[in-house]
Order: sequence, then structure tokens, then C-alpha cells
Amino acid sequence: MKYIILFALCFSIFSCEIEGVKTEDEVPTEDSLSVVDSTKQEKESAETVVEEKKDSVQLDSGVKITWYQRGEGPKLSDGEVIKIDYRNKLEDGTVYDGNHLVKKPYLPFVVGWSQQTPGWDIAMEHLRVGDDVDIFIPSKLARGEKGIKGLVPPNANNILSLRVLGHMEPMKVVDGIKIWKVDERKNPGDSIDFKDEVYLDYWASTKSNPRYDNSYQRKTPFHLVMGDGNIVPGLYKALHFAREGDKLLIMIPAREAYGSKGLKDLVKPNEDLLYDIRVGRVVKQE
Repeated sequence: MKYIILFALCFSIFSCEIEGVKTEDEVPTEDSLSVVDSTKQEKESAETVVEEKKDSVQLDSGVKITWYQRGEGPKLSDGEVIKIDYRNKLEDGTVYDGNHLVKKPYLPFVVGWSQQTPGWDIAMEHLRVGDDVDIFIPSKLARGEKGIKGLVPPNANNILSLRVLGHMEPMKVVDGIKIWKVDERKNPGDSIDFKDEVYLDYWASTKSNPRYDNSYQRKTPFHLVMGDGNIVPGLYKALHFAREGDKLLIMIPAREAYGSKGLKDLVKPNEDLLYDIRVGRVVKQE
């Protein structure tokens, strides 16, 4: 069966002075639930409810949510990580994406950070933990005119079947930096220390510029030496809690990233960063 695994996981060093990021056109990659498509459609906010029934809500954007089970947990909030069991389908029932394709009982999702197409985050504003829903997403808020070659036709509406299983709490919070361990090896590799060489793959996002940097596109892991100053301080601090083979989500407050200056036209002043990282090889300092 031909499919794309579209969930989870970029550094190209400009110079030590700008602490290294470079933008590329986004393409779907393995280990990566695809972000907003290349049209960079903006998420619509302040959605108006056009029609509300006992088990469904129709929004003015065209997104429709139908509940099969109403959750009793807290309402979802921007920036939190939730566990989702999902299937993304075409209107004819063809499933082209889902956690079952990578044989996982759930995958993590960061609410409000454009990890998927705009329709997802629009719907999340109306959900809570425990909800079991079908979400109709019109093509303009799904894959749009381009679709995905061989998987999603142009201008195809999507049906997202979704269960919100619960929150995923960070394994560590340090200086406001939140670190979630998404996956790890059965036999953990080496921990990361000062002066170690580290090879990793990642994407980096801001709220205004999803996945502005993505090492998977370049097909070359990013190489760094811990302490050499070519990554933002928050990422340096977070990597001290990682081991070889870990997959991490890392939320970094602006003060531990690019601060009030931002980064060229990629990161606005005072913007937080979200990294999705797969730690590859760690070469220990002798």
C-alpha cells in the first residue's frame, strides 16, 4: 500500500553569529505528520458557529465536527501536547494517514502549532480530552489545489477520524524549556555531555512560520559539538537530557532562543520555538 507517514520530525549553519537556520520548501517526509502545505494557508481564527446540534457543530470555515463520544476531560489549549489516535481519509473512505500506519497506539500532537493542515487546529479549539469525533475538513483547509501526488487528489475534502486520548506531560521543564520524550530505543544509547559530537535530524517551527527549517529535506543530519555556540541556548540545555536514539519535542521560550531580536525574516522578535528532534549518533569526548 502506497502511503506517506505524515507525523513528527533542520539546521543549516549560516555562521556561529546567527546560530544556524535556513529555510527550504516543505515536502512530506518519513517520521513527519505533514505541516501546512506549500501554499502556506493561514489558520482561520475566531471561528463562528453556524449551526450547532446535540452531536455536531458546523463552523463558518466549512469545518464540521461530529461527536461519537463527548469527552469529560479539560478543553484543549494552545501549546499543549496531546495523544491522538487518528485516521485521515478521503470522502470515499480511503485512509491515507494514521498512527496505525507506523504501528503506534497514538502519536503526539502539539495544539495550535500548525503540525498539520489548518483545519486540524480550527477543530482542536472545540475539542476536549476524551472526545471521539469525525471532522469534515474542506479542501481549502486540507491539502488544497495541490493535494499530495498519488495520495490526495487536488481539491479533495478530508475526513479526520480522531480520538483525543489524553495529555502528554513533559519529562522535564528547565528554565521554562519543556521537553517531551516521544520515543526511545529499547536499549538507550549514550547520554549527551559537554563537548560531545551529536548528529541529529529535526524540524523547527514558530507560530508564524511552521517548519521554517527542516533537516530531513536536506537528507543530511545536522552535526554539532556541545558547547560550540552554534545552537540557541534552550536547545543546548534540552539536549543535556537526551540520549542517543531519543525522539523529542522541545518547546523553547523566546528568551532562550532568539529573544527580542528574532532571526532575519524567519523568527519574529519574542517568538517561542518548537523543535521536533531525532537524536542520531553521539560521539563521546575522550
